[in-house]
Amino acid sequence: MSQLLKNVIPKTGRQVTRLGFGSYRVSQPLHAEALTAALEGGVNIIDTGNNFENGGSERLIGNTLDSLLKKGKLSRESITLVTKSGYLGAADIEPFNANEDYVQLTEKSFHSISPRVLEKQIESSLERLKTDKLDIFMINSPERMMFSKNRRYTSSQLYKDLSLSFLYLDGLVKNGTIGGYGVCSNTLALPAAADHISLTDIIKACPNPSNFVAAQVPFNLFEREAVVASENDERRTVAEIAKFKKENDIYLMTNRPLNAIAHGQIRVLTNHELGANGKGPAEHEIMSKMQASFEKVAKLESDVMSELPVEEEALTAKFVWGQVLSENLARLSQNHFATRHYLNNQVLPALQKDLEHLDHFATELQNDQELAAYQHWIEDYRNSVTSLTKDIVDYAYIDTLRKNNELDRILCALSPTLKDTPKDAYSPLSIKALRFLLSHTEVGTVFTGMRDPTYVKDALFAAKQGLIDEEDIDDVWRCPIFN
Repeated sequence: MSQLLKNVIPKTGRQVTRLGFGSYRVSQPLHAEALTAALEGGVNIIDTGNNFENGGSERLIGNTLDSLLKKGKLSRESITLVTKSGYLGAADIEPFNANEDYVQLTEKSFHSISPRVLEKQIESSLERLKTDKLDIFMINSPERMMFSKNRRYTSSQLYKDLSLSFLYLDGLVKNGTIGGYGVCSNTLALPAAADHISLTDIIKACPNPSNFVAAQVPFNLFEREAVVASENDERRTVAEIAKFKKENDIYLMTNRPLNAIAHGQIRVLTNHELGANGKGPAEHEIMSKMQASFEKVAKLESDVMSELPVEEEALTAKFVWGQVLSENLARLSQNHFATRHYLNNQVLPALQKDLEHLDHFATELQNDQELAAYQHWIEDYRNSVTSLTKDIVDYAYIDTLRKNNELDRILCALSPTLKDTPKDAYSPLSIKALRFLLSHTEVGTVFTGMRDPTYVKDALFAAKQGLIDEEDIDDVWRCPIFN
């Protein structure tokens, strides 16, 4: 099989590939290469969002498509563009009314489904994407409205406001600005979630359901609720509601196929060999480098303890990151994604703040030689702890690879058909996971992140293989590791 399988979006008649280009965190030249490779490989549907990379994702897509259009390598009509809006930053809210147009989620983040905000964001999306039409526009994560910090907001209010938003979008369908609309949500399939929203109730709130063309939800090996019902659960899945008796005819799209939330943690479903013939340094090299980093940081911490005056012990007590990270290494090694987030967003900012305090103390010294020594130590310590955090992330990645290699073997045992992967594949597990998800015909298009041409190559291979049979699918879902 050499061609990508396609589906027709029922209410628009557009024919799209079952594999789609996901554009979260897309903004760099390498990402443009990946998008070009995906399009040349046959992918014809692209998913992005107004807030992705602060507009950088849409801008890259617009520039890439414009370049290919001018070279005559594709036509605009052959590409289906999907974008979303809803998330706002502090710089976005100035023109709007806090009591009517948006809710505040945190100090710097806001959310909106207001027609006034949608109008503004659709306008900017069209400009960045260099097009006069969005094939599908989606209201992104409307459930976030129920986490409002600045005003009371209930689910009943949400459906009421969605109805007004849909009415506004109906006008854009009529004038040709959008081809249809839908909702992208993380909680459609999770009735127990505090911020659950119901696809059935959303459809009821829609004044003109013929314009409600698509829904987008997470779907991966560890999050199946939107497509596959749990045992003894008689409720209809999102997939069943979307096509219920073909009354709704809503095209189901899924995201996060390789970034699963499993047991409360984010798990990236990739694997590859380390070492000379694989990607990156070998395991023993990673461990040796981390040990050397720990030793260097420990020496620097010992040096500052002996150098600072006694009255500054409260300040020196802050520089024990080597000890803290060493004592928590076992826990840190258990989740690569969480460890990277913790180190980059908590440890390093705290370190920077403490070093600024030390630098302020040092600048008050009268002895120029002492000042120079302190400033040298500060720079050395900053660089050493930064290197150590990178080494710890690499170490945690080893554990992730071990888990994912075992998962790879389990999938092969449950569905031998999945064993076939190219020798030069970047991530055999990713190929298997995508093939497995694409074998669920209830799903119209699976969007996967393809920020690198190597990821595109793997995804295209997965999408061009035959579907695995239903018996193998059932065997996988019955396996305890996925429950």
